[in-house]
Amino acid sequence: MVSASSLLLPSSVRGLTSCASDGAVRVACTTPSSTLTSSSSSAATSTSPSVLSVAVAYRATPRAPTAAPLLLRLTWSRSPLGPPALSFAPSASSPAVQLRRRRGTRFFPASDGGGGGGGEQQKRPQMALFWDLTAARYDATSPEPVDGFYVVAVAGAEVVLAVGDLAAEFVKAKFEGQIPKARVLPAARRDRVVAPAAPGHPHRHRRHHPDAPVHTARVRFAEGAPEHEVAVGCRAASGGAGDEELWVSVDGNHATHARRLRWNFRGNQTVFVDGAPVDVMWDLHGWWFRDPPGCAVVMLRARAALESRLWLEEEAAAPGFSLVVQAFRTPP
Repeated sequence: MVSASSLLLPSSVRGLTSCASDGAVRVACTTPSSTLTSSSSSAATSTSPSVLSVAVAYRATPRAPTAAPLLLRLTWSRSPLGPPALSFAPSASSPAVQLRRRRGTRFFPASDGGGGGGGEQQKRPQMALFWDLTAARYDATSPEPVDGFYVVAVAGAEVVLAVGDLAAEFVKAKFEGQIPKARVLPAARRDRVVAPAAPGHPHRHRRHHPDAPVHTARVRFAEGAPEHEVAVGCRAASGGAGDEELWVSVDGNHATHARRLRWNFRGNQTVFVDGAPVDVMWDLHGWWFRDPPGCAVVMLRARAALESRLWLEEEAAAPGFSLVVQAFRTPP
C-alpha cells in the first residue's frame, strides 16, 4: 500500500536513517501565540520564505464496513497568471488533475483496483468533487487559502473530504444534512518554499536575529491533539563556513538546533510533542553541494512509541502524520 508519507516524501530523506545521530528533546507545549515568528517587523516580513506549493494528503476511512480506506491529495500552488491553482488526486496512485475553474464539479470514475508497480490495489468507488474558490482569501506568502472556500468529495454515498470554512455549510445545503461523513484525517503535508538569503551573525538564534528566514506551518500530529505551529529556520554563514544554523521550534519552544551545517548536513533528533515522539530529520546536501543548488529538506514525522526509532521503508504505511518542508534558493 502506498502511504501518505511516501507519497509526499522526497527520495533524499529516505536515506537519512543510515547517517543520523541519536538524541531526544522534550518540547513543552504552549499556546500557538508563543512563537518565534510572531514578530511583525518589516525585516521579518521581507525575509519570510515564499511558498511555491502546499500538498496535503488526507486519509479517509468510510463508515461502510466493506469500503476501503482512501488516500486523497490536494495541492495548492502558485500560478504565474491569476490566483493560485488547485489540483486534486483521488487516490495515491492517480495523477493529480488541475481544477482550472474557480468553482465547479468533477466526477472521477470508479477504480477496479487493477494496475501494478506498487500502486494502490484496492477498489475505489465513483467520486464526485465539489469546489468553490470564488471568495477565497489568501495570505500574501502562501497559495493555500485562509478562508472563504470549500472543497468537498463524496464517494460511496459518504463525504470523504470536507476542507474549508464553507464546507459544512455546502454539505448541509447540497445534501440537506442526510449524508454520512467518513472519518477523515490529514496524513501528510509538504510545503515547497523559496527561502531568501539573509545576513547572519555567528551563533545567534532568530530571537536575537530577526532577519533569518523562517517558514511556519500549523499542524496536528495526532487525531484529537491540539494544533501546533511548527517553525523551521535557517541562517546562512556570515563569518565564513562553520557558523550556519538550522532550527525547528514547536509553538515557539526550541526543539532542534543544528550548527556547522556544511558538516552536519544530514541528521535527526527526536522531540516529544503532547507526550508522543516526533522524529525531526534534515538533509541539506543538495543545498550545499550541488551545482546548481538543489533543495534543503526538513521532515517531522509523528510515530507511535512502539515503532522503531526512525522512518523506514517497511514502515511506509505507518499512520503517523508527517510534515515535509522543501526549501529552494531560487524557484525550481
